[in-house]
Amino acid sequence: MSRKKVELCLASPTLYPPRGGAELRFLSYLSGLRERDINIQILSGTPKEKKITEEDCTQDWYQAPPGTIIQTEPLDGVPIHWVRLPDKDGKERVAAFDKALLNYCQRSDPRPDVIQLIEPLLPRSTPSLFRLKKLGITRIFSYSLPYKLPSSPLKRALRQAALRILYQQLDCIVTASTETRALALGLGLRNRIEIIPNGVNLKRFHPISAEGKKKLRASLGFGDAEKLMITVGSIIPRKGIDLLLESWIPLAKRFPDLHLLIVGPKVNGGGLKLRAFYQKLERLIVDSGAGNRVHFIGKVKNVEEYLQASDLFAFASEREGMSNVVLEAMVSELPVVMMPFIGLSSDFGLPGQQYLLAKRNPESFAAEITDLLENDERRNELAQNGREWIRETMDQESVLDRYADLYHELAGHK
Repeated sequence: MSRKKVELCLASPTLYPPRGGAELRFLSYLSGLRERDINIQILSGTPKEKKITEEDCTQDWYQAPPGTIIQTEPLDGVPIHWVRLPDKDGKERVAAFDKALLNYCQRSDPRPDVIQLIEPLLPRSTPSLFRLKKLGITRIFSYSLPYKLPSSPLKRALRQAALRILYQQLDCIVTASTETRALALGLGLRNRIEIIPNGVNLKRFHPISAEGKKKLRASLGFGDAEKLMITVGSIIPRKGIDLLLESWIPLAKRFPDLHLLIVGPKVNGGGLKLRAFYQKLERLIVDSGAGNRVHFIGKVKNVEEYLQASDLFAFASEREGMSNVVLEAMVSELPVVMMPFIGLSSDFGLPGQQYLLAKRNPESFAAEITDLLENDERRNELAQNGREWIRETMDQESVLDRYADLYHELAGHK
């Protein structure tokens, strides 16, 4: 029997077009939530200057003044309200999005039962959340990426106090792992916190046969005898691409048939710091003497094919929640080698059983990858263990059930 439908608004300044794993994850949930009696609308904003990609440069949103709602095509049948936001960081951008969210909630018919807020959520939004609370709309926040707090004790205490006041305006916080929940509690939060893992679409991400892999590699421009090491993520400092390329230097010399695939968007803006980072990457590639075997694939819609075609997944990020790309690699039956990062949780499985955990330096990372590339039996064992773990714990269908039940409960339907 169908339940009364929940009117849900997915809201984030960066939700569409997606800029990260949290946004991609919720967009992948759309059809499944609709099947579970959830009516969805999306409120998103234009990207800030330092997050603009080459694809964005073809858009015409810059002609509209900030605050304008831009018409765009629905996504999977879900209406999108796209807000033109100021280009740079700052309070003006937060204020413009918060104002648009309040206007949407006051004028929409029917009014949302639940607002699912997705990163980023900053203390400047506290007044807006208070007003939404007064409207009687349930507010949920997906706490995916741990905050990077100031190193100064005084500034750290002030930021934590501001975050506690912010979170008092929320009805529920959802974290994807036990570690992220612990980090949230470490901020001093007393909210209701639910752990709902990131769901992986097992129909999309899965291994393929040896013959299928051979054909897929050929279609992507790689030979059957070559080894492919892959990483997925935006090419920004937090993702540790520089550490990965430092590890690549000895690997490229030891394995002349090894190729490195870096799948993810490169940001056009970002200022001097990001440009210096890109220059460092270029120097490391030159130092490896194997630049012809480093492939910047860019942002793709068929990431599952690149995972299926590869032999090993390498992950060097420094701060994550429950990283989607690691889960997708594991369930695609790729052996995974990671460096420790802020947010690493036991929900990924155990090091040495479901994945390998190197020390956070290029030498250790390269050594762990070398051992796997030279040991087919160990590589296959790790890949199979990782796949079974994700199939048992991260199936998207069970995750969708839990989100739908939470939305119905908080909307007052239970």
